[in-house]
Amino acid sequence: MDLDKLDRIIKNDEDWDKFIELLNTINEDYLKSIGKYNLFRISFYTWYVMSEWGRLSPKLEKCLDQAEHILIDAFKIATEKYSNDEDYLWFYGYLISVFPEHFLSIYSDYLKAENAGKQMLNVASRRQYPLAIIFNEKFLEKDILEKGKKDLENMFNESTEVYDYFIRMIELIESEDKK
Repeated sequence: MDLDKLDRIIKNDEDWDKFIELLNTINEDYLKSIGKYNLFRISFYTWYVMSEWGRLSPKLEKCLDQAEHILIDAFKIATEKYSNDEDYLWFYGYLISVFPEHFLSIYSDYLKAENAGKQMLNVASRRQYPLAIIFNEKFLEKDILEKGKKDLENMFNESTEVYDYFIRMIELIESEDKK
């Protein structure tokens, strides 16, 4: 699986048939075989498409169920492997708290899902993990935001849509803080 190809498709709004084809190659065995950050990247791609483009592009409607299935499988695998990991807590806490409806098959209720995401962010922020603090929006100190950008560079390749997305979120928080 070429995750960089998947990233290019999403970033450049390329051929959605290729995107669907790539989604169809991702299965539970593949998800179990990849590393933590690649698992996070796939989770992000499926979450992002469902959240941002799924309702906007009729071409993607046919792959939304597959994307949701992959997101849930990736989340379950990440939970088994990394449930006490700060990266896991802030990353999935953010995804769940922003769009809880994508995790209803796990939590069965919108509010339960939203609260689970917020709780994950709270646990990560109590551990003083800078990115959790940023995305929980409790502390907006400039040095924390800058450290968050550096942490993102270490987690995700700077050329990926995942990295770009979270940098945009940090910049949005920075600009809101200046108002």
